[in-house]
Amino acid sequence: MASRAGDHSQAAMNVLREKVLTLDTMNPCVQRLEYAVRGPIVLRALELEAELRQGVKKPFTEVIRANVGDAQAMGQKPITFLRQVLALCIYPDLLNSPDFPEDAKRRAERILQACGGHSLGAYSISSGIQLIREDVAQYIERRDGGIPADPNNIFLSTGATDAIVTVLELLVTGEGRTRTGVLIPIPQYPLYSAALAELNAVQVDYYLDEERAWAVDMAELRRALHQARDHCRPRVLCVINPGNPTGHVQTRECIEDMIRFAFEERLFLLADEVYQDNVYAEGSQFHSFKKVLMEMGPPYAVQQELASFHSISKGYMGECGFRGGYVEVVNMDAMVKQQLLKLRSVRLCPTTPGQVLLDMVVSPPAPSDPSFTQFQAERRAVLAELAAKAKLTEQVFNQAPGIRCNPVQGAMYSFPRVQLPPRAVRRAQDDHSAPHGEAAAPAGEAEAVPRQVHPRVLLRTPLGARLGRQGRPWTDSAQDSEGSLESSGFAPAACGAGPLPLCRPLIKLPDGLTSWRLCALLYTPPPPLSTPDCFSVQVWGTQKEWSRRASTGGYLLQTPHLPLAGSPPWSQVLGQTPANIHIRIRRLSWGRV
Repeated sequence: MASRAGDHSQAAMNVLREKVLTLDTMNPCVQRLEYAVRGPIVLRALELEAELRQGVKKPFTEVIRANVGDAQAMGQKPITFLRQVLALCIYPDLLNSPDFPEDAKRRAERILQACGGHSLGAYSISSGIQLIREDVAQYIERRDGGIPADPNNIFLSTGATDAIVTVLELLVTGEGRTRTGVLIPIPQYPLYSAALAELNAVQVDYYLDEERAWAVDMAELRRALHQARDHCRPRVLCVINPGNPTGHVQTRECIEDMIRFAFEERLFLLADEVYQDNVYAEGSQFHSFKKVLMEMGPPYAVQQELASFHSISKGYMGECGFRGGYVEVVNMDAMVKQQLLKLRSVRLCPTTPGQVLLDMVVSPPAPSDPSFTQFQAERRAVLAELAAKAKLTEQVFNQAPGIRCNPVQGAMYSFPRVQLPPRAVRRAQDDHSAPHGEAAAPAGEAEAVPRQVHPRVLLRTPLGARLGRQGRPWTDSAQDSEGSLESSGFAPAACGAGPLPLCRPLIKLPDGLTSWRLCALLYTPPPPLSTPDCFSVQVWGTQKEWSRRASTGGYLLQTPHLPLAGSPPWSQVLGQTPANIHIRIRRLSWGRV
């Protein structure tokens, strides 16, 4: 009997049963969620990278990640002072090291004194370390010209995204036609559409005016609101300033109009201001929603509810991986603020390294501090490079047929409009064409225009990437330096955009190298122009022969590793080439001492 019972038990265990969690039984809100910045396009980019590593031949040698605003992943160096203070806080024994400046040590000691057990490994209170919240309040007061900020209205977070979703959780209620509607700008950062889908809220789109440099159209805002009231209860107005992905910076007049609109229509304002340090265009200026709100006076200043967000991930810092940010709430009901604290408590606390970096951002070195000069130089260099690339991408895109790009006033992206010919669309559909080595985020939820595409392109993309027909130099993956490619007498994109009478690309190599190796392709022009089967070119004083490569119709040159001894920092790598040849540097690798 015992044996027979055991057999029945074993048989029951062997019967396949349906899983508890399936696509049919899981949360339907999660299934509706989409996040384009890390969606199908990016997954395809990852597949392409894997294929390249496996040796699969492609018409490109690498995938350039221009889809996500991760500056350090694209080569931006961390700000020294921020990392010094963070290192001292994480490993306090370094406080005895002479390798760190005294002001960095003082800042680290001050923060550690405010931590539980004087250790960054301890939980902080759920709203964030009190000392850092006080520093954030002082920063906001300085930014806004002395308008008071209360630390008790400031909640630190694991990046701005965490804070935005938390505030939305407070606002989303109802079912059916009473569900909360949230007005979001289109084009938009996909965080908002994803969060609203997850929270079962209603996304209400208002379209920015591309013909007016992505300005907010108040008539369009009213249209969106009034139409939405037929199927939901709009309660929230979301604003992204400077704009992501559009790169526009709102004027003070526009901000005032939006505040009046929100007040009249009883809408809670969410101001996503994480790009407030990224303003480039002449005549553009960042105005915080809180500052404008307070300066408008009653009734707006005392009644209009607002939550504004900032982050360490953008600006000149680019510290995306450490996840630090904050939200400041204005005119929020006191009892609701207690519920916000409760929500934060469920998450225990923001990451403490992120809090430390946030403190350095809102309270940087003073002019009298030893680290001030280097900090200012690094900060200015990052912002200057972004400004230069903003101007360059606008110019290059607008020179290309079928592409139009508004001036990039701020943020970290250019947002060109690409008009695709019908034949190109059909060909791509027939061929199932893969991207040509770039991963750019799509426009999100923008209303479709026939054969029109808006890719969002990160300004941290290397300067020479895909400009004209000239590639960019790149290093072996094991090395941490990169060269920069320019052409003598022409703009960086000009060499290869020819034909030109003379093309002399120059490569600037970093200090401390022992050898270099170059792999390049020379592309020929289309008929009726003709080119020889082979010809010679000077490579650092040595004649090298270029031979035709049948698969590309161009020429291929590979050099052995050559010594750098006696070479100047700027050295001519390629000599004179025929006028009808397009040069494209495909690979540059080098070695260190």
